[in-house]
Amino acid sequence: RVVGTHFWNPPFLVPLVEVVQAEATDPAVVQATMDLLIGVGKLAVHVKKDIPGFIGNRLHHALKREAIALVADGVCDAETIDTVVKSGFGARMAVLGPMEQLDLVGLGLTLDIHNVLIQHLDNAPGPHPYLAEKVARGETGMNAGKGFRDWTEETAGEVRRRLADHLIESAP
Repeated sequence: RVVGTHFWNPPFLVPLVEVVQAEATDPAVVQATMDLLIGVGKLAVHVKKDIPGFIGNRLHHALKREAIALVADGVCDAETIDTVVKSGFGARMAVLGPMEQLDLVGLGLTLDIHNVLIQHLDNAPGPHPYLAEKVARGETGMNAGKGFRDWTEETAGEVRRRLADHLIESAP
């Protein structure tokens, strides 16, 4: 009777919880867990196989992997990546998931794009060396004052406040 639950941070503001079914989990346990979570106001989704990263982290880190590769390859800087995500497809993703968007634009167009694009995406077998180098240099992000961007206490605080304000505003 093992079932996993993956809450998204901060859990008191982000409603999504991935309910992870292990190989021997009774489906009734999964449903009872989902019913409990829904009953307390969460949005429970069923992850039918226990895989590393579940669903959300896999999708999120696929995006991060490509973003790191683009910066490492000198295609753009970190600020440009963030602008493209927030002001481009990110604006649509709040209301349109990737599978809905595939059906909206048509699978034929998606196949045509994939025939050209997929071979050029990063497919490193492990963490990107550029990320490992930054960590080795102590460039670990906001708390260190440097990551992909330079940070002061003020600029880091502004980002944290912007995120908190957005999550509070969109909380159910």
